[in-house]
Amino acid sequence: MQEWLSQIPRIELQEPRWFLLLPLMGIAFLFLRWREKRGRYPVMQFPGLEKLRDAGFGASRSVIMIPRWLRWGALVLFVVALSGPHIMVRQTEAEAKGIDVVLALDVSESMMQKDFAGESRLDAAKKVARSFVLRRTNDRIGLVVFRGRGYTQCPLTLDHEVLAMLIDRLSPDLIQDDGTAIGTAILISLNRLKASESPHKVIILITDGENNTGEVWPSTAAELALHNGIHIYAVNAAFTVAGEHAGPTGQGESHKALDDETLKAISRTTGGGYYRVEDPAAMQKTVAAIDRLEKKRFSGHIQEHRSSMFFQLVFAAVVLLLLDVLLTNTRLLRIP
Repeated sequence: MQEWLSQIPRIELQEPRWFLLLPLMGIAFLFLRWREKRGRYPVMQFPGLEKLRDAGFGASRSVIMIPRWLRWGALVLFVVALSGPHIMVRQTEAEAKGIDVVLALDVSESMMQKDFAGESRLDAAKKVARSFVLRRTNDRIGLVVFRGRGYTQCPLTLDHEVLAMLIDRLSPDLIQDDGTAIGTAILISLNRLKASESPHKVIILITDGENNTGEVWPSTAAELALHNGIHIYAVNAAFTVAGEHAGPTGQGESHKALDDETLKAISRTTGGGYYRVEDPAAMQKTVAAIDRLEKKRFSGHIQEHRSSMFFQLVFAAVVLLLLDVLLTNTRLLRIP
């Protein structure tokens, strides 16, 4: 509750002494009203006044007072403007600057395998990635796709609608090279983040396979990420247990263990996290957990932003004076 209240904008006055004029203005207003009631203003009788009222030229007491309230309102606004009001907004560093995130998404043929309810691993990964992109409104997010090789599908951008559209169109046909080059995908993501000025950089690696091609090993790429202060969250998207399809030699179970250990090593090296999901719903929860971790991680440093209200108040006061002049010379013209 206290953290929420601290985010509410507040007003700070640089010259509050100008407010001492307000009581004096109040006294002057009451004095003028008293003089008016005592009838100490010069009056000239106008013949035929009732006929003018019958013709629709009269105005009620409340309407007649409008120009006077406009003038006094303008004076009050001028005094408030002279007091130097500023709007103060407190923001966390993550809210003020955001973080840079690169999604590295595996589009190999194995990602087309359907697990549970006829949904492929790639479809589940795209759905979760799209949801993640649309939630992180303050962050720049890029997209790297990989198979036997990788490339940048979208550089870091704040145009999340376009990025979500690109994610929807992902398919294995984008890359013809067979295999899974996890190390290459990490290296491409690193190159995108190196030029970033953001102090917080994250790679989310989503794959279901073992690194079996490419010129860079995942361990080497992870060391480079650590050197550049970049965290990698590895998501193993292989929903089914590989050992269920293994032959009598048990090679499938060994392949599964190697996949897990490789991704775990990447996350441990960079200080990120490793997740293994067993169905699309679990993958959704996994990326949601990553989302919460990064928000919590970068919510410590507080910044204050000041915005002066002087010109806005002066502009409002001038508008009130112009309305006063307009009304007193047209519809509310007074005949002494």
